[in-house]
Parts: sequence; C-alpha cells; structure tokens
Amino acid sequence: MEYETINKETLEMKQLISGIQEISRCLREIAQTHRPLFGGEIYLTGRDVCERLFVSPRTLQDYRDKEIIPYTKIAGKILYRLSDINQLLQENHRR
Repeated sequence: MEYETINKETLEMKQLISGIQEISRCLREIAQTHRPLFGGEIYLTGRDVCERLFVSPRTLQDYRDKEIIPYTKIAGKILYRLSDINQLLQENHRR
C-alpha cells in the first residue's frame, strides 16, 4: 500500500485552507450583520439606529427623551424595533 504525503504546499491542502478561510470570512460577516428575531421583530442596537438615521448617540438619546422614537429597555440595554424605525422614517418622509 502506497501512502501520499500531504503538506501545506500540496494543491489539496491549499484548497482546504482557502475553503476554511472563506468560511471563516462568511461567519464573521454573518455575526456582524445578523440580528435575532424576537416575536417576529428585528431589534437594533443604538449604534445600528444611529447608522441608519445618520445621527449621533446624543441625538438618539434626545429622540428617546422627547418620545420621538420608541424603544425597549431590557437589563439596562436599549433596543429599537426595526419596524418602528421604518415607520418613523415613512411618517416623516417629505417630497
């Protein structure tokens, strides 16, 4: 029985390493963009909302204080429903 030596220079190993790197990249991307659903709703963090609305964290806090934007606070963490953000944008859209 003949055995073939596989090392990091063989084509098979290069393909395997490349595949693992691609899977790793995809998983990192998914981890950064995935938002779990709670009761069919997608919840966003303050950072996500600031990026979507192009506002600062302080402005977002003002919106909360003035009850312009609804939010949920769980164990000190503030979350925003994506549907509420979309509704806010639609209600304030001007042509």
